Amino acid sequence: MDSKPNFWRKRTLFGRLLIYFLIVLIVPLGLFSAYYALIGGRNQERYLTEQTMNLVAVDADKVSSVLEDYRHKAYQLSTNPLIVHIMEEDRLEANSTISRDLYQLLFSVMRGDTYLASANIVSNTGRVRISTHTFPDVYDLRYHGNDWDMNSIISQNANISPTASIISIRGHRMADNGRQVVASILRRIYDSEGTNLGYLVIDIYAEALSNLVNTERLLGDVLLIDNRDFYATSLVHTERFGTFDKFPSLSQLKGDYSRRTMHTGTSIVSITPIHGTTLHLAGSVSAAPFQESLDRLLYAFGLTMAVGTLLAMGLSFLFSRSIARPIRNLAYRMGEVEQGNLQTKAVKSRIWEFAQLEHSFNIMVQQIAGLLELTREEQEKLSEAERKALESQMNPHFLFNTLNTIKALARMHGEEDIYTITVKLGKLLRSTIDNHESECTLEQSMALIDSYLTIQRLRFGSKLKVQTYLDPGCASVKTPKLIIQPLVENAIIHGLEPKVGEWKLSVRVVKLSGRIFITIEDNGIGFPPGTLPDNLDELANSTHVGVYNVYRRLFLTYGKQMTFSLTSKVGEGTTVNISFPDETKERK
Repeated sequence: MDSKPNFWRKRTLFGRLLIYFLIVLIVPLGLFSAYYALIGGRNQERYLTEQTMNLVAVDADKVSSVLEDYRHKAYQLSTNPLIVHIMEEDRLEANSTISRDLYQLLFSVMRGDTYLASANIVSNTGRVRISTHTFPDVYDLRYHGNDWDMNSIISQNANISPTASIISIRGHRMADNGRQVVASILRRIYDSEGTNLGYLVIDIYAEALSNLVNTERLLGDVLLIDNRDFYATSLVHTERFGTFDKFPSLSQLKGDYSRRTMHTGTSIVSITPIHGTTLHLAGSVSAAPFQESLDRLLYAFGLTMAVGTLLAMGLSFLFSRSIARPIRNLAYRMGEVEQGNLQTKAVKSRIWEFAQLEHSFNIMVQQIAGLLELTREEQEKLSEAERKALESQMNPHFLFNTLNTIKALARMHGEEDIYTITVKLGKLLRSTIDNHESECTLEQSMALIDSYLTIQRLRFGSKLKVQTYLDPGCASVKTPKLIIQPLVENAIIHGLEPKVGEWKLSVRVVKLSGRIFITIEDNGIGFPPGTLPDNLDELANSTHVGVYNVYRRLFLTYGKQMTFSLTSKVGEGTTVNISFPDETKERK
């Protein structure tokens, strides 16, 4: 195992790209091929079966409608009084009035069917022979009355009942007008006493049915079947007719003529009864073209997979080589930087994405070099600042010692105001100078405000009216130091001092719905219009440094969860509203 090259032990870029190409290209084709090979044939067979039965059922309805129409015409003619009278007389003179009336009746009933069917009337003696076309010899009872002519529907049905209409397809023949007779309808003509006088036969030509069936040209053949005589005729290829032995596909019926679909070799045959008749209609579809199409499709899938595999290998090789070269160059430069060589030579790639990456890497190297230089400078400055800080540590101690001395002298001489100012000033200085903690509780902030306001009340006397309130639930909440005192100081210096009359100042801290709300409100002179910017970040370059300092520190602590608003009206005062979430529970 150890003797194998690293190419086979590691997943190379070429290997990954090849796998991805094969997954994207070959796998879908393989799935489609498997689907068509395993399921496509059955789905195709089921589709052809359903389609064949639907087409045959539609054609059967059309044939039934045509046969029913002609059967109705046969009934009209066989029961017409004029025809019955002529048959009773058993004679018809040519060019007589009754002859003209008879032909007018025939063409009136057969209107529109001159080229699709013919009506034929013959008396039992054969003396009356009438037809809308040339009277067929096969119906001339003078010659065939005693013969058993299998081509004559009259001879085939000698025992027809008085009310029955017989439909037969066994009399298939070529008429004198050159048209093929594919079906005939027979009715007997009776007088009022029930005596048989003769016969009415309507011959239906092939065009009457063949033009209606297989209009979509999807069926290979449509057969009109008489299962009593085992006789069939094709409505697509009208020259084909005869007994079942001439139609191999019908041999599979085996006496079952119910509505169904069966498979015979490469064909699918559907059979259905024709409503209102004893006939059936069978249609067939050859499955061979569909199977050939499926085979060609599978062949195309296989060929595409083979070509796709070769194409995937070639593209993987080209792409991996074009990608791996700039990556190796960049990796080499990174290794140089890792060793501390920041002067590595920049390399430009012709691929835009890698050019961007190399550009960013070059900028990063330059920034690292700049940061290293800046770090050295900052280190020197830090050392100098530390030295100065150590030197200045004595200044606050000297200031506090001086304040303690003043406080002791004021106490000795009974100067209570000076004593109070000294105590409060000491607290203010200690809170400002103490840098060990960057946060304090709101209770400590309010105590600092109390110290500041005590000094201001001693300064301004009863003119300054102050109201402060701290919600007990907010006392232990920690915030950045000095977020209230600078705002209170601004309210007194910039809002109240320039005002003539009584000064009012209100400081409220409350807690509502998990948020802390701080409100500082005064009745001072307010800000002139246009002084306050819409964006508080603009205060950084203004004279309101104290307000911006508070706003910025709160934003750095609470981010967008903090709200800070300034509202002011000239001559009425200014209100500062601050809110931020209570993070006491989260910190615990």
